[in-house]
Amino acid sequence: MQDISLHLLDIIENSVRAKAKNIKIRIICDVQDNILRLIVEDDGIGMDSQTLDKAQSPFYTSKEEREKKVGLGIPLIKQNAEAANGSFKMTSEPGFGTVLTVDFQLDHIDRMPLGNLKDTLLGAVIGHPEVDFTIKLTSNKGGVEKSFYFDTAAIKEELGYIPLTYPDVIEYIDQSLLEGIQNTNMEDV
Repeated sequence: MQDISLHLLDIIENSVRAKAKNIKIRIICDVQDNILRLIVEDDGIGMDSQTLDKAQSPFYTSKEEREKKVGLGIPLIKQNAEAANGSFKMTSEPGFGTVLTVDFQLDHIDRMPLGNLKDTLLGAVIGHPEVDFTIKLTSNKGGVEKSFYFDTAAIKEELGYIPLTYPDVIEYIDQSLLEGIQNTNMEDV
């Protein structure tokens, strides 16, 4: 994968396959602490400790339909984080979901770019309208903290019977995500 947003999309798809109804995404860019942190939390089926260990192996997948039993998403993001002087932590409990925290040294030469975050988030929200997403972006540059918060449950409540996949709603979500990413300077990461 060429950028962090593609890893994020893979993680979101894992959460959806794990029957998550709520997915929380937090991205923190802190220049002062020299860290880019990605946290994804879901309320899916979760994993026991053995499955949690296996999920970090490139030779394991929970996908039944695949001919080759290889799952590279989690091992690759772990490898990419560690290559950028960062860290990887995944916790899970059956019946309670999974939390994945990935840190990258912000200024490390081997840190991949954040990528097209807007399209990744928009694709996830529109592609899985049955899931409630909360997205929080936070940046701290030069001691100035900026945040953006986005909650599809609140939008669904406001819209009533109008689906998230309605063209005007897609345009609204697209514009909201774009403005939030720009206001937190995430497009520069």
